[in-house]
Amino acid sequence: MKSIYFDVNVPRILATKLLARALPFVYFTPLSPVRRGQIQDQPLPGPNWVRVRSVLAGICGSDIAMFFVQASPSISLAALPGVPRVFLGHEVLGRVAETGTAVTDLSAGDRVVLQSYLPCCSIQEIDPPCGPCREGNYTLCENFSEGRLPGNLGAGFSDSFLAHRSQLIKIPDEIPDDTAVLIEPAAVSLHAVLRRPPFEREKVLVIGAGTIGLNVIQFAKAVEPGCTLYVLEKADFKQKLARRLGADHVIRGDPYEGVARATGAKLYRGALRNSNLLGGFDLAYDCVGHSDTLQHSLRWLRSRGDYVMIGNQLSPVTFDQTPVWHQEIRIIGINAHGRETFHGRELSSFDLAIEFIREGKIRLDGFITHRFSFDEYKEAFKLARSKAGRVIKIVFEFERPGPGEAEGGLSENQHHPTSKPADSPGP
Repeated sequence: MKSIYFDVNVPRILATKLLARALPFVYFTPLSPVRRGQIQDQPLPGPNWVRVRSVLAGICGSDIAMFFVQASPSISLAALPGVPRVFLGHEVLGRVAETGTAVTDLSAGDRVVLQSYLPCCSIQEIDPPCGPCREGNYTLCENFSEGRLPGNLGAGFSDSFLAHRSQLIKIPDEIPDDTAVLIEPAAVSLHAVLRRPPFEREKVLVIGAGTIGLNVIQFAKAVEPGCTLYVLEKADFKQKLARRLGADHVIRGDPYEGVARATGAKLYRGALRNSNLLGGFDLAYDCVGHSDTLQHSLRWLRSRGDYVMIGNQLSPVTFDQTPVWHQEIRIIGINAHGRETFHGRELSSFDLAIEFIREGKIRLDGFITHRFSFDEYKEAFKLARSKAGRVIKIVFEFERPGPGEAEGGLSENQHHPTSKPADSPGP
């Protein structure tokens, strides 16, 4: 198994973080805790396990944070006992290669995506499960650090990996590969929207129009067409995609002035470039989660407005907490996906996202803007971090499509090692 993984070695982590300030290339040297290497394949750990061959895997913001050693040892997760080696890549489409004796609903060749990728009761086969796992909210597992997983399982950034049957979702035949690999981030956006859905006539702000933000826009409009969606995004081509996918307006120029115009809020300017609004949006989905987006978006909400944190950092952030108490703002955190209640039904975020895709309520075609072979991982991560050019989603291809098989749509600047980047037309 060839894989990219993160060795939890504190001295190596600290040395890399220190040296990178002057020597950025250190991330691609043997000193880094992130490695790409060959790991010996192991047998299936038990009857409920499956071996999967990777087909496509997308680079997520959390993968970038791990690869460039941005996680801080002071965050809450760092206090939990974990595994000594973390395998990167959870946005993955693969094909079943081998199944355990208890797996009767998957066969060799079936296409699957990875649903849960952190330790939870079902993966660790803890019985009885904790309350959140019993409800289907595996990301909130209370036994996160209580069980024990087999070592060297691999993940999306591996040419193959091992997964518990409970981690895998079978993909319907009519959903193409380029769409299937994007179901996991789509499930994140859907979960965020359903944690705090927009209401009719509400004014809603979406901060960031990457993969998550574009899907938040689509799901929000699908759930409540009567809301008015505004997007805050720097890149012009992403602004255009956001409008094409359902955003009603783009906030341009000074964002405080833009929010005031959009919502009728009263804008006040204080000393030291301090700005504040009274009034503002009913709801904000923050798909970036930096200190500055948290700092400002809390001021762009009306009193008792709702801030939904989707984007996040693996290091502490700083912000002015005054709007939280002064305007009684509610902060809602999002941890990936889980169990949804929608129109009186209860089902997983993945199953519901697949329904929306099959019914044509959202579209994911063309979100993949750049493709790399797994051997080109350094170039892929450099591009993912720099965001140079027209980047939305970067994927590794483990199986090359044949002539004419690559999908079109919204995509731009797709990269292949054997060809120059080429523009493809939008819809």
